Amino acid sequence: MTTEIATATGGITEFRAGVDDLINRRSYFISRVLPILAVNADFYVIKGRRSLSKGGAEKLLSVYGLTAIFHKDSETLESFGKTEGVVAYVCTLKRGDNIVGQGRGAAVAKSNGGDINKTIKMAQKSSFIDAVIRTTGLSDIFTQDLESMPEFAIQSHTAIEEASVADDPHYPYERSGNEESEEGAEMEPVPASERQISYLRDLAMQNLDEGAEKEQYMANIESLSRSDCSEAIKGMLAMVGR
Repeated sequence: MTTEIATATGGITEFRAGVDDLINRRSYFISRVLPILAVNADFYVIKGRRSLSKGGAEKLLSVYGLTAIFHKDSETLESFGKTEGVVAYVCTLKRGDNIVGQGRGAAVAKSNGGDINKTIKMAQKSSFIDAVIRTTGLSDIFTQDLESMPEFAIQSHTAIEEASVADDPHYPYERSGNEESEEGAEMEPVPASERQISYLRDLAMQNLDEGAEKEQYMANIESLSRSDCSEAIKGMLAMVGR
């Protein structure tokens, strides 16, 4: 399957501006948005990785100023042939009149007790979350909510995600030379150090505006992992130009 998205063409100045905008958005997200997303509401931690929920995806949609449109995914349905009870959607994300990204999602009625309405909602939810993750470029931070994926997709999705982080020394946790685990054991993210927490708290106190957002940010700092706290500090420093 291929997805074609029209992109604007221009010179090196426009390209640099686009790259700078992307970097600034990512830094803002890591330093300001990620710490206030709620565990077990906006995302879930599955096998050491954050799995984005529908509620979390809706927050990201608002942060990035996007709107979502759903259409039946005829291409996917054709690829399944005569498989009974398959529902598939394409979610297209737009900013104003411009298409900025797409995602696909499918669900099977049999996996939802034959409830066609639930199956439709699950397929739309899957395509929506897929579109948000792809469009925002946050696939290294979030995976899709596995609850919204059909069983056959979960198996391949899990295998791909596990392979993608198997040799990554920085994600989902930082390893030191003396860290070892039994074969097959699941590693938990390493909590942020007191020094990291203290430094990030100082940065937040100095640079965030007073209000509910700042209060929630401060309250969630201690729950960050070491790698998350490191990224949040980098993002905060980038925002203040240090």
